[in-house]
Amino acid sequence: MEPLVLDTHSDPKARYFREECDSVLSQFERAQEWADLIKYLRLLQRTLNKYAQLPWIPDKVIVAKRLYQCLNPALPSGVHLKTLETVELIFSRIGPDRLARDLAFYSEGIFPLYRYAAFQVKPVLLDLFERHYVPLGPRVVPCLPGLVPALLLAMDDVGADRLSQRALSLLD
Repeated sequence: MEPLVLDTHSDPKARYFREECDSVLSQFERAQEWADLIKYLRLLQRTLNKYAQLPWIPDKVIVAKRLYQCLNPALPSGVHLKTLETVELIFSRIGPDRLARDLAFYSEGIFPLYRYAAFQVKPVLLDLFERHYVPLGPRVVPCLPGLVPALLLAMDDVGADRLSQRALSLLD
């Protein structure tokens, strides 16, 4: 198992990573329209990929806050899809041990999404649950109060039998 605490102040790559992330995250405050959010999400993804050898995310609370901002119900499905793509990148990068520890930071904005998500977003959301939440096993228990209602909504999705079956499978 990898160590969860790293000395990010003495490593120059870690310092540059933190600085670049801070720069990208600060741009979200200036977003005027939804296209700006997609642009900033792309910049965040590019920064995360540039420092792919570092298995952590700097300022995870601020990253989570910016992801919530992009999951606002008033935004179009394209922003939601790009946000879930970014979440997928983060979850894959940090691995199951860090994810289990940081799940609450990232999940708070993800769980309510199913309620208002466009049809093309819903399977992507269920994919995320299948790939990253289910493998955590008992470590996902603290998030069940958010995850279970999202899956129950999916099971009750009228006209989406395949999504209902997937949600039922996830609950099992």
